[in-house]
This record gives sequence, structure tokens and C-alpha cells, in this order.
Amino acid sequence: MTLAVLSAAMLSACAASTANERVASTPDPVIQTRTEVVRVCPAELRTPVPARPVPAPDATLSGSASGMAWLNAVLVHLGLVEARLADAAAECPA
Repeated sequence: MTLAVLSAAMLSACAASTANERVASTPDPVIQTRTEVVRVCPAELRTPVPARPVPAPDATLSGSASGMAWLNAVLVHLGLVEARLADAAAECPA
């Protein structure tokens, strides 16, 4: 049988039905969502960054050019990390 013949048979069966019952449907549930943002700061941000160590007056640094360039890059990186920590701590609620 083809789909058309099956469809016609089902439609005629439905039309000939004597059932007057309707299936009761319930309304779709209402779903509510709520988003709450709570700012929290870890204790590490609330702890002040210790002061940088001060070199002794007679301290000297010497090294190759590449070694001194590396040391300079580390110190610049340290300054960026300290600044980022200070900025993050400033955003913490009091």
C-alpha cells in the first residue's frame, strides 16, 4: 500500500469515530530564571603585596648582556604582576 492509501484509511477512520472525548491538555509550565552576581575576593587579593627588597648600598650586579636583559625582563614582569594584583584588589568590595 502506498502512503496515500494509508492516509485516506486513517482519515476516514477518524471521521467515522463516535468518540466525543477530547484529551485535556495542561498549559505549559512557566519557568523563571534569576541570575545573581555576587562579587567575592579571595584572601590572597586582600593581603597587601610586601614591599620589594631594597638592595644594600654596596650591592653590585654584573653579568653578560643576555643575562642582564633576562634580569630586566623578569623585573618588568614582576612590576606587571604587582600592578595586576593591585588593580584586582581595588575592585574588591570593601
